[in-house]
Order: sequence, then C-alpha cells, then structure tokens
Amino acid sequence: MAEWRDVHLPDLHWAPRGLPGALKGLPGWIARAASESRFAGELLDFERSAPCASYPQTPVARQVLVIPGFGFGDAATLPMQLALSRAGFRVVRSHILANVRCSDRAVDKLAEVARDAVEQDGHRLQVVGHSRGGMLARGLAARHPELVSTAVSLGAPLNDEFAFYEIPQPMVLALKVVHQTDPELRERQCVTRNCTCPYMQATHQPFPSDVELISYYTTSDGIVDWRACVVEGAENIEVPGSHLGMGLRPDTVDLVVRRLVASAEVY
Repeated sequence: MAEWRDVHLPDLHWAPRGLPGALKGLPGWIARAASESRFAGELLDFERSAPCASYPQTPVARQVLVIPGFGFGDAATLPMQLALSRAGFRVVRSHILANVRCSDRAVDKLAEVARDAVEQDGHRLQVVGHSRGGMLARGLAARHPELVSTAVSLGAPLNDEFAFYEIPQPMVLALKVVHQTDPELRERQCVTRNCTCPYMQATHQPFPSDVELISYYTTSDGIVDWRACVVEGAENIEVPGSHLGMGLRPDTVDLVVRRLVASAEVY
C-alpha cells in the first residue's frame, strides 16, 4: 500500500481524467463538485428506466448482500435491490442505518447477517457494496471467505481507504473525533492508515483465492481517486458517470446484475 501511495499521490489535488466536455478545463475541486452534480440526472434516468427495466435471470436463486455507502443506510441501495430481485436473486439487507461505525465492528455485524443467510441457504453469499460499502464487502470476504463467494465494489478505494477528495473530508474528520472517545478504538488508531484492527490487517493480506473480487470504477469520480479502485488481482471494470450515481445508474446496475448472474452459474 505504501508503494501505491508513493506512486499515485492520492492527496494531490487534480481534476478527474474522465470529465466530459468543458468540465476538463475547470480547477480541480470545482471540476470534482461539478462531476458529482450529475447525480441528480442519473437519479432521474433510473426513475424513468425502472418501470420497464429487464435483467437476465439467474439460473440459481443465490442470495446477494447489499451494503450502502458512507453515511447511508439500506434505503440508499433500493435501486440495486430492485434490480437484483427482478433478476431472481434473494436480496439480503445489511441492517445498516448509517454506514459510519468502525469498519472492524461493522464487518463483525455483517458477518452475523451473512452467517444467518448462509445457514438458511447452504451457499456462500455474493456481496455488493457502494463506496465504503465496497470496502466492507472486501473486508467481509477477506475475514470470512467461508461466507462469501463474490465481492463486488462500486467506486471503493480498495488500495487506500483514505484516497478521497474534499466532499467527504468533514464527515471523516468528525467520525475520527467521535471514535477517539472510545478507548479501544483510540488504542487501535481507528480512522487512520495505521489502524491495527483485524479488519485492516485482513485487507493487507493476499485476498482469498476462492473468492471473486470485482471492482467497478469511474474515471470521472469526484469523491475518491479512481486509481485507488484499480486493484491488482481483481477484475477491474470501468464505467461512466459520477461516484454517487454508481449504485443506480441503469447501465452500471445492468452490468453488475449480469456479472452476478454469470457468477451464480459457477458458485
């Protein structure tokens, strides 16, 4: 991870490479904000396409755990849940109200949810997470490969959890202050790159060979450095659009569903 940071300089202020048209000439922070403003249009696109959307049907009714992004809860993943249900998957909700808790403790809770689902079904879960949810999906698979067959990340900086720009910084700083009030989290150096919790240790180890890791990223991402989403050994897939819209943009959702259908045939 240190070598990746040295090469890619995630703290450097720059405009996302994939910005469309005139946005390419804007200063970095303005360009990133403008890029994410497309989310409103992407939301409208989903609402227009949802009533008539059709997806390939999974040959096996596998279960898929869906994890929301930073600060959000299960309601934010409804577009992905709807698409997966229409494709014949059984959706497992994360029971997250707001994705802000310690990552290690969040994975512990997700493991309980996943274990209950696996015991009912007898098969390992497929897991889809947006942004921080993608990091938790990878963390869950790394710590509990017996529960996960496929981990899908949407716009998650899997190479470096702190490779993000201005928009989430105030929330992350506030979260760090809150976590420092917990003696255990303070001792672990929670919400820093030096955190020593089992979750961080697992993410620094080689990823389990019997679990698929799929990372979707957009080069016009205004929230995280897209280069941190391109992971050696994973299946890295570039998609268009904003960071915020990755979990509901119709063409991206369709790609994710089709990819999970293909995985369901194997696992």
